[in-house]
Amino acid sequence: MSKNKYRLPFLGTWYIEYGGTTKNTSHSWNIPGQRYAYDFEIRKDNLPYHDDQTKCENYYSYLENIYAPADGWVVDLVNKYENTHITEDRKIINDCSEPKGNYIILKHNHGEYSTICHIEKDTFEVSLGEVVKEGQLLGKVGNSGNTQGPHIHFQVQLGMDTDYDTGVPITFKNAYYKNKKKKTLEQGIEIEGR
Repeated sequence: MSKNKYRLPFLGTWYIEYGGTTKNTSHSWNIPGQRYAYDFEIRKDNLPYHDDQTKCENYYSYLENIYAPADGWVVDLVNKYENTHITEDRKIINDCSEPKGNYIILKHNHGEYSTICHIEKDTFEVSLGEVVKEGQLLGKVGNSGNTQGPHIHFQVQLGMDTDYDTGVPITFKNAYYKNKKKKTLEQGIEIEGR
């Protein structure tokens, strides 16, 4: 488990599209840094979009605010990719050379680093080297990189390499379960960040 307690990088009710702490619920179990990563999206009537699913602006998560999960400083930030196009079958694809698309990495206490990916180009509210406070606005949800629709990819790892440095299960401090029967943060449940 992470030594730091992190807040969810959003407010309101979101759905865990992918992610968890076991091999069966993991985002990407065989990629060490992403083993305990989460993909979050907003859903209504169990769908992340309305009307035409190939348009970013029809996704409920699109352009929602992304907040700093803990105090830290910006050690890496990429802001150069346009959004990946979305296919009718919502196949996972990538229109740029970086699977993370536009992303930010924050360094925190205890040698932990958080990574947030697929951010909308030119919406960053912070810059490289800047110290940030928990809850500070970082940017907005986009669809850049390896995606199938706008969402927030969030992970914590023990180093800056998002693939090969060891990922750790995230200790959340503001996650409230919408389904009271669930005891763990895993794929297929709704959670609320306050």
